[in-house]
Amino acid sequence: MILGIIGGMGPAATCNLYEKIIQFTPATKDQEHLHIVIDSNAQIPDRTECIIGNGENPKIEMVRSAIKLETMGVDYIAIPCNTAHYFYDDISQYVKVPIIHMIDETAFYLSKKYGRNKDYLLLATEGTYMSGIYKKVFEKYDLNIIEPDKTDKEIVMKWIYGVKSSEFDVSLMEFESLINKYVGGEDIPAILGCTELPVLAEKIGVSKKCVDPISILAKVCVELREK
Repeated sequence: MILGIIGGMGPAATCNLYEKIIQFTPATKDQEHLHIVIDSNAQIPDRTECIIGNGENPKIEMVRSAIKLETMGVDYIAIPCNTAHYFYDDISQYVKVPIIHMIDETAFYLSKKYGRNKDYLLLATEGTYMSGIYKKVFEKYDLNIIEPDKTDKEIVMKWIYGVKSSEFDVSLMEFESLINKYVGGEDIPAILGCTELPVLAEKIGVSKKCVDPISILAKVCVELREK
């Protein structure tokens, strides 16, 4: 099985997915790891800027990457970018290769592990919030998404674009205080719904109960090898 990854959104998030696929693969030698082709296309226009009406549509570049991976013989395609899943249907129609839907896989995993009718705090980009992609997918599994207020959404966006610039000037206290503001003492996991956020959380040592869609995607990629 050959896995294709549409990367570059951003490069650190792509690297994070690759590292986790390696980590979750039960291999004892090189030859037992997945054959992976990564198209780290950092020229894909900003997904959030497009969704909020301020930027170029990224669909053309994402489709170009998907077609390139398909011609290279991949059997599945993964997209390590939450916001990019707003364009999932647009990309899928141009290739025959199945594209793994990270957000759907996350909702499926959570419904199986914790059951239905549960709340989740979503930390994400402005584009992901505005697209409603998480709410739409999670509703299919009877799961509820809680969103921060406007001010805190802007703070999270600042964190995300900081990681894109290799800046991690966020303290553990700042990160966990924002989560606590909405979670309190309740059993409400926080979804790291932008692929830069797991990179940040790991860097600063977040101990709060968080859901990492990149880890879920990585495990799905490994499991597909057996099918």
